[in-house]
Amino acid sequence: MKQYAEEEGTEVVSMSEPDEDDKPTVVLDLAALRKQKQKEEEQLNEIVTDLKFNTSTDVKVPEATLTSNSFKVILFDFQSDFFEKIQLTLPQGFEYQIARSLPELNQQLKSKTFQIIVFNYDVNSKAVNQLTAQIKSKFPASKTLIMASSISPEKARVHAQTPSGADGYYKLPLNPADVKKEFLKIREKFKQVS
Repeated sequence: MKQYAEEEGTEVVSMSEPDEDDKPTVVLDLAALRKQKQKEEEQLNEIVTDLKFNTSTDVKVPEATLTSNSFKVILFDFQSDFFEKIQLTLPQGFEYQIARSLPELNQQLKSKTFQIIVFNYDVNSKAVNQLTAQIKSKFPASKTLIMASSISPEKARVHAQTPSGADGYYKLPLNPADVKKEFLKIREKFKQVS
């Protein structure tokens, strides 16, 4: 059941069944996005200005794992059709699913197995930051990848240290081989921690 709460023109969306209130879900609180402190907003703006995502390979992916792609990749197309348009150019062999709304994303997050949630940072960076922070704290099997048209490796490292930091970063335009390496690098980090 979808629950909507409106206060001061703000819509809060969560997906919970009445008997599932204690289960974790992600919630996008638009009022909280608007009421962020000026200092936090300035710090975040410094981090995300002139973004050029880090596509370096700090973690070496064993060659054998480059052929084993047995996990789900959720493409979160919130307020855009970016992933729908590029889905056919993404690397083959992964189980792609597009989530277009928060209830769809919450449904995908119920999975207890490893999966990667991919966000387009260029569309709504504040929403992406809020969602990556919640996923990191509530869903340990779900990892996040942020794609954007630009970010420097240094700014990606700084952003990764924040509460909203992602598990991986990718600079657009899309190169399927590089995206595949980034997916597998995230999975390798997950395996090393598990």
